[in-house]
Amino acid sequence: MRRKLKKYLPIFPIVGLGLYVIVFSIAAVQYEGGSINLPFDSSYSFFHNFLCDVTNITIHENQTNHARGIGIVAHLILSLTMISFFYLLPEIFPAKNRNTKMVRVFGVLTMTVFILMFTRHHDLIVTITGILGTFALVPFFIEMAKYPKGNLKLLAYFCYALSIVVFFIFETKLGFYYLPFLQKIAFIVDAWWVIWTCLIVREKTLAAVPSRVNL
Repeated sequence: MRRKLKKYLPIFPIVGLGLYVIVFSIAAVQYEGGSINLPFDSSYSFFHNFLCDVTNITIHENQTNHARGIGIVAHLILSLTMISFFYLLPEIFPAKNRNTKMVRVFGVLTMTVFILMFTRHHDLIVTITGILGTFALVPFFIEMAKYPKGNLKLLAYFCYALSIVVFFIFETKLGFYYLPFLQKIAFIVDAWWVIWTCLIVREKTLAAVPSRVNL
């Protein structure tokens, strides 16, 4: 049973991302509110709305956001997806040490706090997850410096750089108009990193599981 779990667990984040995109798309279609850039728009805008806008409690002068329920479901799917990803992430490294344990603990903790992003404390949660995420990614990049796959290493660096830019703009509000679009770009790049990493972990797991010999 444990072998089967290890075998199929790396697929969970990939399936989770696909499911998130589907459920989020349904929420986006149902969203009737505007955005911080276009407050009186009547639909979801890829360029002007944040991903989390579909979970807003109200829209358009305190009208009810009918997309909130399905938006929250999409957000919970993404949260569980990323919790499972950070649990798996240390498995790409050959050795287990203090750094890999910190990656797992702080990564899972970060994404657990991320669950609360749909609440009224959204801005505070963004700041907290940014801080906790740094505690997860600093030891990750210490180990990543020794990782042999150069392309994956570059992609991880690019993801982290985008995350820093997004976090900086959110906190300082400099260039805030462009942040919703940049957030989508960061999500696409992050999804690429997640999928690639999970496939590497799955390949490694399958190689470690002895195949049965039919007698």
